[in-house]
Amino acid sequence: MKRVLKWIGIVIGGLLGVIILAYGVMWAVSASRLNRTYEVTANFNLNIPTDPERIAAGEKLFTIYCESCHDANLAGELFSEDPAFGEIYSANLTGGENGISRRYSDEEIARAIWYGVKQDGSPTVGMPYEFNHGIHVGDMENLIAYLRSAPPVDTNYPPPSYGPMLRVFHTANLFPLVTAENVAMSQPPPAIVSPDDTLAYGAYLSVFCTACHGPDFTGIAIAETPSLWTAVTTWTEAEFERAITTGVLPDGRQMDPEMMPWPSFNLYTEAERHAIWAYLQSLEPVVQE
Repeated sequence: MKRVLKWIGIVIGGLLGVIILAYGVMWAVSASRLNRTYEVTANFNLNIPTDPERIAAGEKLFTIYCESCHDANLAGELFSEDPAFGEIYSANLTGGENGISRRYSDEEIARAIWYGVKQDGSPTVGMPYEFNHGIHVGDMENLIAYLRSAPPVDTNYPPPSYGPMLRVFHTANLFPLVTAENVAMSQPPPAIVSPDDTLAYGAYLSVFCTACHGPDFTGIAIAETPSLWTAVTTWTEAEFERAITTGVLPDGRQMDPEMMPWPSFNLYTEAERHAIWAYLQSLEPVVQE
């Protein structure tokens, strides 16, 4: 019996040793990637507007793209306090104490959004690169104009601490946490897309959907988000419009706005929502196996 217990102890000890070693390797790899610095070499020119119309357009963009993480007052908030993921605050974007708009130039704000590179060259973490990098120059100017116009809020958030689960996700590439790893530093930002080109404009707007539904709109398994192709291939445009503006599916079920941010789509004009529908209709559906 003692010999059996001894071997059980050896096996358990060996497994613990392997787990500790694996975590050590994972921590080292994630730390190396999170601590890497980048240099944006792409050329771009910004002309930040001051007129109310374009500032309002920037507010619309912020509400759709950014408010869910940075809060309605732009001051950031506690994003995670789960020990498995770490203690992480989203950035204060205002001109208040420790705010991005106080410390960053217009170009530095644009680099942080487009390329995921902070003022000191370190990468942003958790910024959704799919649609951040897809924002065209005109909309970036509008967005920065709105950030500059917002009332300043003072904050003093602690630096982020990343938990083991977040490091596992990052190291295993299960979820793209670092924008800078996915964007070419020399790639110029997108040019302005005309709303008159319905399909091109629909493609531009639908990039917002890829953050949750994946680049081919088939959903993201780890996030348990559904494929859009069921809707696109079986719904009418009126049913699509109703779903994304009221959250009511054709079968009468109500979508949770925390899971599907349908209230944001009410900020789009009817023409913009039609452009998204027309673009999705123009694509060859991807069938999941």
